[in-house]
Amino acid sequence: MYVHHKYLGLLRRSSLQRADHDVTGLGAGRMPDNAGMDSTWGAALIALAGVFVGGGISLFGIMWQQRRSEETAEKNRRTSQREASLDSIKQVLFAILRHGDSVPNQHTPASEYLVWERTLKEHLTCIEMDALRLDDPDLRAAISEMGSLLNDWHELAPMAWPREVVNTATRHAIECVGAGLRGDALPSPGPAVQRLYEARMVRDEYEHTAEEEIRRAQQEQRRRDSGGESRTEP
Repeated sequence: MYVHHKYLGLLRRSSLQRADHDVTGLGAGRMPDNAGMDSTWGAALIALAGVFVGGGISLFGIMWQQRRSEETAEKNRRTSQREASLDSIKQVLFAILRHGDSVPNQHTPASEYLVWERTLKEHLTCIEMDALRLDDPDLRAAISEMGSLLNDWHELAPMAWPREVVNTATRHAIECVGAGLRGDALPSPGPAVQRLYEARMVRDEYEHTAEEEIRRAQQEQRRRDSGGESRTEP
């Protein structure tokens, strides 16, 4: 009996010590089992959020790189197109320069005159078509201006004779094309080109004056005709 009571006392003291140990452990900062599960879920959520953020950053990087590639490809396409157009214009201009060696004069037969002018018009049409693909408005305007002077090759005399018009305008256009191919600034029109501008301005003033004189003569003729009809009425 004594042994039985002694065993029960030891068991009771062991249970109390174990309970005190659990309470002491919790007070000292030990977490229960459910707290461990919460930390595991939190880590999983953080990892999942990292996956989404990383995926978003990767997708943005891919889209940005694709856009840069498209912009680079478009820039290269425009550069190739401009160089091809300028090279074609340059070849036609050299053809016009050679064509200028046989500029018609007052002794040229009418048939040869017409053939020469038609060939020049065909060259100028080719230049106009190629110039439409140029993305530099200043270069496009400079080439178009020289084409306009070449189109007036026989109308600027006596201030600028036909051969002078063809050679001067063509050479300046070639200089502009060369600057465009090199990426340099366009050359300013020199004295020879300025002379062509002045000749064209004189031509325009002369044509305007002639048109005004014709208009006044027509008005005077109509006035006289009207006055004559009124006098012949009974």
